[in-house]
Amino acid sequence: MKTSLIKGLNEKDMQAVLNSLNFNGFYFPTLFPARFTPYLTWKSLAADQGIPVAADVVSYDSSSPRKRRSTVEKLQGDIPQIAIAREKSESELNEYIQLLNFAQTGTNPAAQKALLDFIYGDVEFCFSGVGARLEYIALVALSSGKLSLTKTNNQGMVTETAIDFGVPTANKTAVGTTWVTANAASATPIADIKAKVKTARQAGIRIKYLFMSQDTFDNMATITEVQKFCASWISQATGTQIAPNLASVNAAFAANNLPEIKIIESYVNVEIDGTRTVTDPWSTGIVTFSPDLVVGNTWNGPLADDMIDSSVAVKARRDYILVKKWSEEEPIKEVTKGIANAFPALSNPSHLYMLNVAGTSWAL
Repeated sequence: MKTSLIKGLNEKDMQAVLNSLNFNGFYFPTLFPARFTPYLTWKSLAADQGIPVAADVVSYDSSSPRKRRSTVEKLQGDIPQIAIAREKSESELNEYIQLLNFAQTGTNPAAQKALLDFIYGDVEFCFSGVGARLEYIALVALSSGKLSLTKTNNQGMVTETAIDFGVPTANKTAVGTTWVTANAASATPIADIKAKVKTARQAGIRIKYLFMSQDTFDNMATITEVQKFCASWISQATGTQIAPNLASVNAAFAANNLPEIKIIESYVNVEIDGTRTVTDPWSTGIVTFSPDLVVGNTWNGPLADDMIDSSVAVKARRDYILVKKWSEEEPIKEVTKGIANAFPALSNPSHLYMLNVAGTSWAL
């Protein structure tokens, strides 16, 4: 039997809590903006589009030459459910009773705040938890072009084979000399970047952004070729000769019509059977070249929970994420759950290029 054990718990207050939360610490809302679909499937389009095909010069009263239509390959898959839940046990609910007694006196603001944190803290936990999994999927996809859900990174569905988002094999390459401090004198990041940008340009794609981790950028900044390339811009700005930072590198890149570097630094906690591991979703040593800042969509679909009018659970919704709370009497527990039918997917993977700068072959 389900009922409410928390006095004063209501949907209006829970909605207010949800409305106060945000995903400012995550990259996926910007890189993969939300897109609704009623069919619970995600899609990617890989189009054979590049340099425009020129029209022909023809004589009057003649037929126009017909050109072939670009081929379009559609990749799609089912949108899974993202879910997270947390319980408050009977002993924790006893603590709630004590907090409630203190808060009802009206003389202890700290007790009132503690009471609100007790009631709604799990709401934030579940909302952020759904966002963390979406962030994980999005950054893995953007830095590798595929996704594998295993027993070590997901306590739920496991993929037997990697989900391939369709980045062409030819677009995924490696450097001749890795970008590490030990190769400061021999590595050639500028030449490597120019070569990749040129390859994309020959396909009619103008690369505007380079996505990389902070570690990769820090290694790149120690390379002699990069320091010489940026030297004049640093000296103009500071009057000294120092190692380049992100602003000076991007200034030098902009002056030479090279893409802007975007640092990706995000961490999520992956919990498996009660053990948490801090995880960086970005693939080690990968630089992703993109013509756009928006690289895909977070496809989201309807939730069956929305059809249950008689539910005793207290529910609130923020966009495509639903958070609900309910209590169980035997054994006594309070449950908070966050769910979303959502999945980030690359929208035009054929226009992305990836470079492994930590190895001399693509081995992901």
